[in-house]
Amino acid sequence: MADLVGKKVVVGANDFVQQELAATIIMADVENKTVLLGLDKPLINGNTMYQHVVISARLAKDDLDTLANNGVLGCSVTWVPESQFSRTDPFDLSWWRGGAAAITDVSIT
Repeated sequence: MADLVGKKVVVGANDFVQQELAATIIMADVENKTVLLGLDKPLINGNTMYQHVVISARLAKDDLDTLANNGVLGCSVTWVPESQFSRTDPFDLSWWRGGAAAITDVSIT
């Protein structure tokens, strides 16, 4: 899925963020059906800043080819606070216990 890296995407409005957000695909993990996005502009919610988002295919039938071929993927989306982001394990969500997550579509622009 190296061809996805660098693509511009839009994260659809959802329960956590009421507007679309522009981002860039930083890396993809095909085996786990996850993608790391870098937001074009940091999102600040309360005292928390988010610059990275981890998305994963929502439906079992979908994978990253769905995004590559159709240009849109229904996703589980988790915003990663900068205080939790690990450059050595950027897909790590083991710290997550609620909040800053939603179900929405991600579309290649």
